[in-house]
Amino acid sequence: MGRVSPIVWLLGLLVCALPAQAAVEFAFMPAVRMDDPQHAQLLDIARAGERLVAVGERGVIVLSDDHGQTWRQADVPVSTTLTAVNFPQPDVGWAVGHSGAILHTADAGASWSLQFDGRDANRQYLAWAESRVVALEEMVASNEDPEQQEALEYALDDAMFAVDDATDAIETGPADPFLDVLFIDANTGFAVGAYGMMYRTDNAGTDWRIAIDGVANPDRFHYYAMATGVDGRLYLSGEAGLLYYSADTGQSWVRIEDLYDGSLFGSVEGEDAVFAFGLRGHIFLSPDGGESWRELENDERTSLYGGVALTDGRALMVGSGGLVLAIDAEGNRQAWRHPSRASLSSAVQAANGDIWLVGMKGLMALSEAKPL
Repeated sequence: MGRVSPIVWLLGLLVCALPAQAAVEFAFMPAVRMDDPQHAQLLDIARAGERLVAVGERGVIVLSDDHGQTWRQADVPVSTTLTAVNFPQPDVGWAVGHSGAILHTADAGASWSLQFDGRDANRQYLAWAESRVVALEEMVASNEDPEQQEALEYALDDAMFAVDDATDAIETGPADPFLDVLFIDANTGFAVGAYGMMYRTDNAGTDWRIAIDGVANPDRFHYYAMATGVDGRLYLSGEAGLLYYSADTGQSWVRIEDLYDGSLFGSVEGEDAVFAFGLRGHIFLSPDGGESWRELENDERTSLYGGVALTDGRALMVGSGGLVLAIDAEGNRQAWRHPSRASLSSAVQAANGDIWLVGMKGLMALSEAKPL
């Protein structure tokens, strides 16, 4: 963690005791400058052309223009934790995080603006839930099939609960985090997160709209990550073994059934295969764009939290205890452990080929890790 002045630590402690509205106001204050921001807890890292951009706690965003040798902190309009960053073009990117924050940059991460936040998300979710109640009430009233009636009434009760939940969220302020962001081009993108949140834009974030109707997730399990495949397919992974793919740019989603009951924290496409990974080191491989899957043997029963495609065709995954795995389409693997043994959440390959890791102790180089 970077060194922060005593007053900042005090403010951080006070947030826990602040009323909800004051906590919301604190979250949307500009990020505090740190002496060593590259050592803050960082949760994701991506390339913006040849620049590296990492995001993390308290709104920290750090940049490197020399393949990771030196880092500087960007100006960021929020102090809430940022969980993910994505650049569909070298200069154009988005970051998301707690309090439903969605940030946008048009200068490769040097400066950021707030496009959307949990206050907007709460209002949209309430409108969606209210419209669902109206539709289900009409269906219950007009239904003449006794076998369907119980299911419709159950769905109506669930929708009414969602209205109450959304109303409470509006009163208390935004709290639910976005956990990933993915753009498939400069205009079309998704932000996903806790309790089944999914929002979509088709105009580069000028408008974000709720987009949960196309995904079967009645229990509102968390969505942890999205990824793209070379065939244009999208992959969505989450809590309780959730794994979906979409072949129509996210208009509809196909659930992969009976794969695994534990959490899947992400997916990554290597050469000729897609890998899904998650809790306790479970790794699944699909050779056919998500149509079929098989589990790979993995002696390292350590949870894997993030992944990236390498230029040599392998998929690199990182996780608890400083573990790093590189796997190819045949299931051949190479493993390292970073000497810090810090939990790792993401990785990126710089333009010069160097691989950088981020996690609980900030930025780390794969070259520091020891082969297993």
